[in-house]
Amino acid sequence: MHHALLVPDILDHIFTFIKAADSEQVSRRTLAALARTCSALSDASLDALWSELRSLYPLVSCIYDANVKLSEEDTSEIDTDAGPDLSVFHKYAYRVHKIELSGYEGGWRVRAVPDDLGVFHVLQVPTPLLPNLTHLAWSDELSLALLWPLLNPRLLSLRISSFQWSPKSTPLLLSKIRGLCPELNTLGLTFYLSEGCETKAESCLSRVICSWKKLEVLDYSPVGCESILNLSALSSLRILRLRVDNISDLDLPVNSLSFPSLHTLQFQANSLVTVHSILQAIRNLPKSMDIFLPVYRSGGVSVETIEPILQPIGQNVSCSNLEEFRMNVPLLSSGVVNSSNVLRPLFLCCNLRVLRIMMTPLFLPADNDLRAMASAWPLLEELELFDCRNLYPQVPSQPLPIMDLPDDDFPPIPPLPVGLPHMSFGPMMSIHLEGTAPFADFNMTDPRSNQNPGITFHGLISLLELCPNLHFFNLAIDATKLDGLRGDKPGGGVCNRLVKYPRLVDSHISDPEAVARILLDILPELETIWGEGSPGPFTTMFNSTLPQGWDQVHEIILDFKAARGL
Repeated sequence: MHHALLVPDILDHIFTFIKAADSEQVSRRTLAALARTCSALSDASLDALWSELRSLYPLVSCIYDANVKLSEEDTSEIDTDAGPDLSVFHKYAYRVHKIELSGYEGGWRVRAVPDDLGVFHVLQVPTPLLPNLTHLAWSDELSLALLWPLLNPRLLSLRISSFQWSPKSTPLLLSKIRGLCPELNTLGLTFYLSEGCETKAESCLSRVICSWKKLEVLDYSPVGCESILNLSALSSLRILRLRVDNISDLDLPVNSLSFPSLHTLQFQANSLVTVHSILQAIRNLPKSMDIFLPVYRSGGVSVETIEPILQPIGQNVSCSNLEEFRMNVPLLSSGVVNSSNVLRPLFLCCNLRVLRIMMTPLFLPADNDLRAMASAWPLLEELELFDCRNLYPQVPSQPLPIMDLPDDDFPPIPPLPVGLPHMSFGPMMSIHLEGTAPFADFNMTDPRSNQNPGITFHGLISLLELCPNLHFFNLAIDATKLDGLRGDKPGGGVCNRLVKYPRLVDSHISDPEAVARILLDILPELETIWGEGSPGPFTTMFNSTLPQGWDQVHEIILDFKAARGL
């Protein structure tokens, strides 16, 4: 074996390359093969192979294979005279650092977990089962009482999703977790409440959560105002994710929430009133905010503006702290909102680097609007303004097939995930608030005019010129208006080499060759005009069909780069 393979940094690079394979199944089989064929790399390969599991079955199979023998009648039987042989199990159990028990795992339903834990209980396997486990995700289909054998003092991250709250057992079980896992810095608690349990649940949850003084990440379904206000005691909190499913609106006092270390705030709210209340309660804005408001038309009441969301941000004295802002507001009303004026409060956030606005109907800014945005946010790196009606693909009429993994030789290979846990949302409400705070005039398009706004390449060129750090945009460009852009240098000298994978959504096009020439002039490093979007949970679900004409633009760009040897 080459001596270079004994250098830890080189080994880490090799394993990183293996794990980055297109198929997780291939990467796991590669690690297993490496463990069998190279004794010097066996331990390191097994560590990489077993570090993350999505099922307990591979560990159960270690015990089964070591203790079950075939009788003369080819039936399975366990040797009851001797104690269980746990040597193979322990060989791999101490290598597991992360386990996520949810959904379909290699054909095994998560409901098999109780049976797997039953095997450990019957054979009296010492607990904690996984002594070096640091990250645990518990499924919404599993009882909270089954969690105990997996808890240990080294656990740093625990996510318990969508469990049913029991007035008697749940408070007791949650209070015991603190003693078993004192070093937790990441916690996820989402649950369903029965009617009448709100007050007791609110008190219990606040007490349990705030007992972890070192908590840095919290994913939580607050019951009421007090359960949110008590979170201010967590001075180390860096990332806060809230899912407010309450039927009634929250009413938090202004400037009542203070998180000195908070970097990221993400929340889903039940109504516009709740969103407005939470934003007004935040004393100092974090660097990153992500808001999801599933508001629907109900009883003739609809939301006509998002200004109540943005006004508290612009009015906050710390608005310059905000660097990333994402908002998903699927307003299911008809027509197009030609009012980019609603973004005006954000113009005071002068350090904004990432802006992602997804809503239906889509507000359509014009070139002047885009220039105003670029002038207000010169540090902008990512800009996305798009209609979320194109976001979700059609649900397949037939369910995905469930395939069992083929048997393999020793050592057993952990199965792969085939699905995601089900997520459900509580009842949602909607309400409209009028905005009153004045903002400076940035020459935005008048929403009351009859002009049909739309961004052209002139507006895009202004954006690239005023925001030199821009490396991604997701915009609807009207590529039919090419006046003044048909010369040798259509960009007028504006050139951005950072943008490689932009996305031009639902853009009209008339002259593919002229459009390709413009794009190559202003974006010389362009790889595709149909990028997947910036990293996020929704971007891989976009419809991948190019509008008519853009496929020709794409081919022209590829041919040009090939001819230049690029």
